[in-house]
Amino acid sequence: MNEILINTFISPSRFSKYKTLANYEENLISSKQYYIPLSILEVSLRNAINNHFEKMYGRGWLLHQASFLRNDLVRKIDEAKLKLNARNENINKEKLVAELSFGFWTSLFKVPYAKQMRTYDLKRIFPNLPPKHKELIDRAKLSTRLNHIRAFRNRISHHEKITDKSEFKNIGIEINSILFYFDEDILAFSKRLNHVH
Repeated sequence: MNEILINTFISPSRFSKYKTLANYEENLISSKQYYIPLSILEVSLRNAINNHFEKMYGRGWLLHQASFLRNDLVRKIDEAKLKLNARNENINKEKLVAELSFGFWTSLFKVPYAKQMRTYDLKRIFPNLPPKHKELIDRAKLSTRLNHIRAFRNRISHHEKITDKSEFKNIGIEINSILFYFDEDILAFSKRLNHVH
């Protein structure tokens, strides 16, 4: 059975990264434990950014592609609109916010968007950020953390190995810290759901 499972359903090339079937199972179980916190983080991030940007740039900032958006993100918006059209769905801001990738939202923390992600803005997107005298969390630090989480999320989404990866040894702490920056209750909600069997 193990040979059929590996050769037919998992594939030898994918399985080659694991020593045993037990290691493969361990990776699946580890991936499962991150699904809920990653889902909550992604949805919270896109909604928090959108809510703040609507106040700053108007309700149509996304649909009408605000002038501060660079070409790569404008392309992503156009691609999202095409996908909605292909599914015969009305293009509205709610559907567009949900259709855009996690990478779109994390890109807004990169250097070209420094003017849109000043301390004032960060405190509105993440109301529970620690005060500066306790820990300085700026746009650059958030960008690094969010893009590290995105890389981890993509490994899980593509069913890749996450166990025994030293770069992800503190990923749970990183995810929980971002959830905490939104709100203590969001972090508590994520932890509670993650322990329901």
